[in-house]
Amino acid sequence: MSNPSEEKCPVDHSSRSKWADLAGSAHPQPLESSSSSSVPGVPSTLPTDREISSIPRTDSEKWVYPSEAQFFAAMARKKQNPHASDMRVIVPIHNAVNEHAWAAVKEWETGRGGETCGGVRLVNFKGKPGYRSPKAWFKVMLG
Repeated sequence: MSNPSEEKCPVDHSSRSKWADLAGSAHPQPLESSSSSSVPGVPSTLPTDREISSIPRTDSEKWVYPSEAQFFAAMARKKQNPHASDMRVIVPIHNAVNEHAWAAVKEWETGRGGETCGGVRLVNFKGKPGYRSPKAWFKVMLG
C-alpha cells in the first residue's frame, strides 16, 4: 500500500499557472510556414517546413522546431554569418541535440515525482551562448 503523500502531486498548480501567465512569452505560438520566407535576407530556397518535437509544453502541446529558413534568420539576426547550404545539416543536428537532452532530463526525473503531475514538461528554452561555466572556463585555461 502506498503512502498518501507519495500520490499527491508536489507541484502547486495555482502558483505555477500564475507564473505561466506572467511569462506568457515563454509559449510563443508556432509561426506559419510562409512567415519565414518574407524575412529580408533569407534565401527563398530554404525550406519553411517545421518539425514537431517530442518535448511537451505546459499547455499540452509539443514544442515545434524552427524551419531551415527560421534558423538561418535567427543566425543572421545574431550576426553568426550563416550559409544557406549549411542549414540542411545544422537544423537536424540542433533538433537531435534537443531530443537527446530531453531524453536525459526524462531519465533523470524518473522516480522523482514528475509522474504524479502528468509527466515532466518543458516551460521554456533558454540559451546562454556567451556564458562559460566555471568547469568550461577551467578546461579552456588548461588548453
